[in-house]
Parts: sequence; structure tokens; C-alpha cells
Amino acid sequence: MSQAPSLRPRTPCIVAACRTPLGAFQGALSQFSAPELGAIAIRGALDRAGVRPDDVDEVIFGCVISANLGQAPATQAALGAGLPASVPCTLVNKVCSSGLKSVMLAAQAVMAGSADVVVAGGMESMSNAPHYLPQARRGLRMGDGQVVDGLVKDGLWDPYGNVHMGSCAELCADRYGISRQMQDEHAMTSHQRAAAAAAAGVTLAEVVPVPRGGIPASRAASPQSAAAASRGPSDSGGAGGAGGGPSIGTPGGAGGAGGGPSIGTPGGAAGSSTGTPPSLAATVAAAAAAAAAAAVGPGASGGGGYVWEDEGLSKMDPARLPALKPYFRRDGGGSVTAGNASPVTDGAAAIIVASYEAVQRLGLPLLAVIRGFADAAQAPEWFTTAPALVVPKALRAAGVASPDQIDAWEVNEAFSVVDLTNRRLLGLPADRVNVHGGSVALGHPIGASGARILVTLLNVLRCKGGRLGCVAICNGGGGASGVVVEGVELGRLGGRGGPKQALL
Repeated sequence: MSQAPSLRPRTPCIVAACRTPLGAFQGALSQFSAPELGAIAIRGALDRAGVRPDDVDEVIFGCVISANLGQAPATQAALGAGLPASVPCTLVNKVCSSGLKSVMLAAQAVMAGSADVVVAGGMESMSNAPHYLPQARRGLRMGDGQVVDGLVKDGLWDPYGNVHMGSCAELCADRYGISRQMQDEHAMTSHQRAAAAAAAGVTLAEVVPVPRGGIPASRAASPQSAAAASRGPSDSGGAGGAGGGPSIGTPGGAGGAGGGPSIGTPGGAAGSSTGTPPSLAATVAAAAAAAAAAAVGPGASGGGGYVWEDEGLSKMDPARLPALKPYFRRDGGGSVTAGNASPVTDGAAAIIVASYEAVQRLGLPLLAVIRGFADAAQAPEWFTTAPALVVPKALRAAGVASPDQIDAWEVNEAFSVVDLTNRRLLGLPADRVNVHGGSVALGHPIGASGARILVTLLNVLRCKGGRLGCVAICNGGGGASGVVVEGVELGRLGGRGGPKQALL
């Protein structure tokens, strides 16, 4: 990684990046709402960087299926992470690009001088997407009514051609001659890479775990617990435990025996200092506990009480892959199957973007610099190849003359055919693209995936010693977003002290 990048006061820097594990549809994370998953990811990022809640100027978070989540889902996630009610929050829906677009908006806010520290990312609980009764408001007076799957309607359906997004993947496969065998081989490689990264312990650097069993059903812990859990990292000045984690909300107290944060109860009414509603107290406590577990790892934190692993990896059956029938075209000519498409998944990812001035002033860890970003679009049915349009724009914005200068790529695998086609169009070497596996293996929680692939890219740069990385993700409606980052290893740069966290 670069040791001395060119930095200016308003340069947007990434100071923390993490994600939850990705849960299978109706699987291990299905008891959590999208804002609850978002809260866990946000709290994990805050703790890793040592960012105090009062340092955060804004939250910008992506989510696609927001129906039935309640008002202001981004605010719910922010308050659930223990941020003050005074922090403005914005929800972004750019379909699959939502999480990455949120990071781009955060970078723009920093560059413009309107914010110094912005929490960005995305969240999605596809398991909890509701069904709709479109005619119910007018009254189902006589006869049968229609039930519409909100997950498909608002997340997976092309309204312009009135077809599933997978049908557009079939168009792409036809135009570019991407065979069924090529797609299945790609899917196998994606799973093998992801499984190898997980087995080597590499993936754990990205993950803040999720407590098993969901948030307590009451969702209403005591006001004292809410006030305690909503305090930020190191607010109390307590000493970290053996593992170096900060003490949270325990005046003068030490961290837990495992070295993670200790969650105390200093008293006071809920929201007395932060405005956190009592109804979110259990979410705040769960998010703080997850951050504490992440600080010490699955062995020291009682790993059985948390979900650490991406659930989709255990569901891959190589023997069944060639036998799967095409899902979106069943006339005998299809090639896209459930095995070479990304699984429906739950999860969240959070990235903290700060100005270089704030990094110096607050003594934050510097992981990477955002060098450039861009959006691109074309006809909706060709969203599959939009990454090939956005990458050149993002590289130009970053001042990168050639794709050959990029050390690592993340191109979101909405379908195997998407990655294969864009690699071909851009001339990307296979050994630099999605080297820790992609969404076909891990899953694609649509509102979170753009941020998730950026978290993974930073981990790849760390592991491989790369300097420049690029992420690109296509989205429904014909669009795509791309970001170029430069990894750095400068650690904390002065200012407020505190324990140096892991890279991610």
C-alpha cells in the first residue's frame, strides 16, 4: 500500500469499514430488520475507528426495500447504533448501487466542506420484505384480491420491459456468447475463492458479528440501559480490556474479561444526552455487544452466541450445479440458474468517510483515500454491462491513466454473466477481480452490496499489498456506480489518542 499519498484538508478518507455476515434468505439473520442490521454495522465501524458519536456530522445509508420498515429507516439505524438524534440522516435508493452511492455522496459532502465525518453504507433484509395488497385501500368488494411480492416488485423487477432482472441477464448472455458452462465455472470459482478466504481467516477482518436470536422481543430495555449503551466509544475514559477494545459507558471501568468493550449503566433517562428513544435501547445494546465481540474475535467472545460466517457458503453443492434448470427462461434456451446468480440475502455494511483534516485532528486511523467516482447509465435492460461504462469515468476522475494500474477490482456479481461480460469488455485479468469471491458465492443484499464490495476491496488491498482498487456495481434502471480508492498504511495521525484498531 502507498505510504505517502497526496493529501489535502478536504481529501475524503476512509477511516473504518466493516460489514455484517450475509445471511441466507429466511436464514440466520432473518429475525433482524434492515435498520437493526444497519445499526450493528454502523456501531462496528464507529468502534473500529474510535469515532465518537458527537464527531459524526451526517449519516447517508442505502436501502431498497424500505416498505414496512417504519419512518426514516436511516435514522432508525443511526439511533440504533447510539448516534445522537442531532445527526441528520438520509436514505438512498439507487437499487443495487445504493450502498456505494451513499459512500460517493459522503465523499462529496466532505469535499464540499459541508461535513467532516460521514457514516455511509447500506442495509437490506430481503427476508423481511413485505407482500402488498394493491387494491385493499379502495376495498376488496367482491372476488379475489392480488398479493404482490414487494421484494420482486421493488427490488428484482424491470418495470420497463416488465420482466425479472434475470431475464436481462439472459439477454446479456445471448449477446456476448456467455455459455451456461462458462457461468457455472465462474460460480464455482467464486465459491472456491470465498471459501478459501473464509478458511484462512481473512474474511473475519471485515465482519462485525450479529447476535443470534435477533433483538429481544420487548425492544424496550430500561432507560438506564439505553443511556449507557448509546454512549460512544471511549466516552467514559475507561481503559480497554486485554484485547485493547474501548470501554463503553462505564466511568473509570475496565473492559470485559475478553478484552472487548464493557457496557455499563451510568444512569440517567434514555436520550438524556443523545436523544435515543427508549424503544431502541435493545438495538443499541445489541449493536454495542456485537462491536465488543468483533474487537476480540470469535474465540474470545463466545463465538457461539454470534453469527460470524456468510451463510451462503455452506449451501453450495457443486454436484447439483450442472443439473439446475434455467430459472428465467424455461423454453430450453436459458443459461442463468439459481446456482450462477447471486442469492437473495440479508446484511449491512458501513464505511466512515472523513476529511483528511478531521483524520489529523481526531487522530483517526487512515485506511484509504477516495480518489475518484462516477455514475453511468444506459437502456434499463442493459444494466448488466453498465459497469463497463462507469469504470472508465471513475478512472478518469481518479487520474488513473489505465486499468492496468489497478491492483484489485470488485465487480459485483449480480449474476455470473455480469462479471464475465464486464471483465471481457474492460479487459480485466481474472486474477485481479473478486479475488476473495463475489456475490454469487456470498449473496447480494441489494441495498448493502455496493458498500459490501468496497469493504471487501479494502480487505483485498490489505492482504495483497495493493495500492489502487476499483469497485463497480450495476443497478436496475440501466445504471452503475464506480469508486476508485488508494490504500494507505499510516495508522493514527496524531490528535486524540486511543488504541489502534485493525485495518478494517
